[in-house]
Amino acid sequence: MACSRPRSILLALVLLVALPVHSQEKSTLLHNPPDQAEAGQALVVDGVLTGTQRILRVVLRYRGSGEPYTETPMELQYGDLYRGVIPGTHLAAPGVEYYVEGFTPGGERVPLFKSATRPARVLVAGAEPPARVPPLSTRTPPEPEAPPRAPPASRAPEPAKSARKPEPTRSEPARKPEPARKSEADDAMAALNAELPADTEPAAAPPAPERPSRPLPPEPAPVESARSQMEEDLALYTAEDTLALATRHEESVKKVPAIAASFGREQIRSLGARTVADVLDVVPGLSISRDVQGFHRTAVRGLRNDAEVLFLLNGHRLNNFFDGKALMNLPVDNLERIEVIRGPGSSLYGAGAFLGVVNLVTQREEGLFSSASVGGVPKKVEQGLAPAADLHLAGALGLDRLKLFGDGDVWYQEGGSTAVEKDALDADTLAQKLREPLEPAGYTHDDRFLLNLGLGAEYALSSRNRLTASVRVMSEDRAALLGLFDTMGPGSRLKWMMLLGDITYERQVNEQTRVRARLSADRQSTDRLFQIGPDNFRTGPDDRTQLFSEGMLEQTLVTVSSLGASVDADLSLFEGNRLSFGAVGELQTLDDYSYLTNYTSDSRRRDELAPPTGLVDIQDIAEGAVSRRLALGAFVQDQWTVVEPLTLTLGLRADVTQLPLVDKDSLAITGTHLVTSLNPRAGLVFSATDSLVLKLLYGRAFRPPTLQELLEQIPNTYYNQGRFVGNPGLQPAVVDTIELGADLIQTAGEARVRLRGNAFYEGFSHPIAAVDTSGNIVPVRNRELGVRVYGVEGEARLEASKRATAWVNASLFRAEDLELPANHLYLTDTPQARFNAGISMPIGDVINFDLVVRAGAERRNNTRSVLELVRRYRIPAYNLITAQVRTEPIADHFELALLVQNVFDFDLRDDVPRPDRIPNLLPREGLSAFLTLRAHL
Repeated sequence: MACSRPRSILLALVLLVALPVHSQEKSTLLHNPPDQAEAGQALVVDGVLTGTQRILRVVLRYRGSGEPYTETPMELQYGDLYRGVIPGTHLAAPGVEYYVEGFTPGGERVPLFKSATRPARVLVAGAEPPARVPPLSTRTPPEPEAPPRAPPASRAPEPAKSARKPEPTRSEPARKPEPARKSEADDAMAALNAELPADTEPAAAPPAPERPSRPLPPEPAPVESARSQMEEDLALYTAEDTLALATRHEESVKKVPAIAASFGREQIRSLGARTVADVLDVVPGLSISRDVQGFHRTAVRGLRNDAEVLFLLNGHRLNNFFDGKALMNLPVDNLERIEVIRGPGSSLYGAGAFLGVVNLVTQREEGLFSSASVGGVPKKVEQGLAPAADLHLAGALGLDRLKLFGDGDVWYQEGGSTAVEKDALDADTLAQKLREPLEPAGYTHDDRFLLNLGLGAEYALSSRNRLTASVRVMSEDRAALLGLFDTMGPGSRLKWMMLLGDITYERQVNEQTRVRARLSADRQSTDRLFQIGPDNFRTGPDDRTQLFSEGMLEQTLVTVSSLGASVDADLSLFEGNRLSFGAVGELQTLDDYSYLTNYTSDSRRRDELAPPTGLVDIQDIAEGAVSRRLALGAFVQDQWTVVEPLTLTLGLRADVTQLPLVDKDSLAITGTHLVTSLNPRAGLVFSATDSLVLKLLYGRAFRPPTLQELLEQIPNTYYNQGRFVGNPGLQPAVVDTIELGADLIQTAGEARVRLRGNAFYEGFSHPIAAVDTSGNIVPVRNRELGVRVYGVEGEARLEASKRATAWVNASLFRAEDLELPANHLYLTDTPQARFNAGISMPIGDVINFDLVVRAGAERRNNTRSVLELVRRYRIPAYNLITAQVRTEPIADHFELALLVQNVFDFDLRDDVPRPDRIPNLLPREGLSAFLTLRAHL
């Protein structure tokens, strides 16, 4: 009997998928009402219409203090965004109430946001309420000092209402004592409701029943949470349905002019994800790997380069100016959502938005949210558990016009340790008896300490003006997973410190125009100390100069900073149109660069770390001009709903980037010059039916070479092989992308099925790549004939109920280097096929079970050079399973979750630069388990 229930659940899920569902999904309006508005100034109400139910017209119904409801249309701006305006004459203390309805083709009026009985309530401060409408004949007249105001002509009292039985006057003496309210705001809103006349409903509405003649005490006004039940349901059912990254405005994912995905808090939790990398690894077309230094690397559609995926945190760039890397693998507990664009994003975000864009949005909801996890990884070298613990706290507090918010993460892990049988110094360490013959060359090290703290404030200067400021500090201290290149480095330490600051001013000029200005600044310092030879390693017989008691060491210290400013505006030229335009500027500087070693060019020991002989200081090249980069850009984008089912998006961004000027004969850098790039964008989104959306997209992106790719020249020695050689003559890379997409949603009752699919072609001009041709020094250059990538991606999701979901996605693509012969042109160092699936189901009323499967095809070495052809490796296909048991909210405030990652302890491996020296490749994370407690107060 116990076994039959899960089988029945699975059978029901299969039947739901197979059913020819044709019913429509109820439409709703996604909208967050403000906490407060300014007296006498118009209140703009924006909302995104979701669902497949056909809505011909959207109306906003509102009322001020002592007024009946008034109705005004909400106009379509672009895509699914509707806008309505409550005139300033109706905004007076203590507040205003409103809700939104829509009209179906049959004339039926349906609720879209809130209702007449539970409207959205916005406090209004700064002015007394206007004279109130005289009550109907069933109410006691107002006090003499408040002369009655004639009712609006459009809302004349109906005779039927005057025939009702008399009602008692709702004056203070006639009331029973009410329970204590939580704040003065609640008292003000209760006063607003207490003296309102009866709602004037549409003519089709049935007459209200007669009221009893005896007085009835009013029910206590319910204390509204920050998000209504409707919004909570939407957050669960359509967590990936809204996105602001692709157009700078929140919009439905299925209609946004990009191939995009968005993961909300509930979906992130159901994935069993602990870090950003865990989430990105289930996105179609993306795969996450690690290198020997321990950095997480994001591959998009078969290509992998740190500088070609733009990472943003609340819109602030995280990528390092020097090498393009980003401190991106943050915990997810304090994130509101993760937004991902696959494909070019330079038309909005400029340089670096090349293969894709990822935006991490932190939580700013009012209240206090916290979580704590403990667990670890079983040790493979000895008995016991390598512990891990993390603590997360986020919250926001509203104080009249001021809102304070903040979040913090503390993360510690000892990390797993797996044997690495051989490395480049395998014969040397055995000959020097630094290890026994049967012992491995070393073990991986994955300990990490992370601190992430952010604080901010938002101040409403008025109902039309808002100022937001935020600061953040992030610090990471960890070991290298293996080492620098091809030798074990147990004494390596990698430190990263980031300071970020933003100030944003936003003004709603009128109903059609909104302006934003932003200042941003950041400073990143990296300290990467690598041990390239073990403790007590010898380079010769001389104990004084050739014995390294602390190992051979090298250290790279880099500090970069950036200062940016942007101004942009949104203008609605006419109904169904939104024009966005703006200008940006950013100055990036290399403030410090040091490369130090404790050995000389002939491999003799130094007493302290010092620059090697012959090192060129990057900051001195061309009198320091190349250590600064100025980037200026201007963009314009227009979204126009030509007819109701068809939305056209056209955009263009022009960028000017400062790059080194190179003498063609001597190849010497003589200064800098400005390089111009144009990045167009076009998108056609067609709603073929209420449930089917088709997309045709084109975009171009560019990315300039990093400073490291341009300038870094490290003196070559026997023990520090595998260096990239900077190339000052590198040209910016350009990609042109064409995409076809389809999105289908079908519903049956509470169940919903979503199908998405897309095909793409990407053509890269002058892609930047490092190809090993010598076995030691690796040159970086442009691939002159380019690279092309083509493939398909698809996903399906079944939502049987709020707690029962199943999903699957797959991607298949080919990446080809066109400089190579036909039998060698495939780039296969990342999985060319990916498959992910998951299921969430309830076990009783309290427990939920989540299961996620990640699978990838086998990977092989590229064959772009003779050495790559000789140094073969093969990484088998893999299957990783994550299982989780979590509770529903306990006492409305607490949740527990037990998570197991890599359930069957699959031996996952990643590629290494020299597979001939590390033949067993790079071991990855194994089995791990964590217990998490979450609290919401």
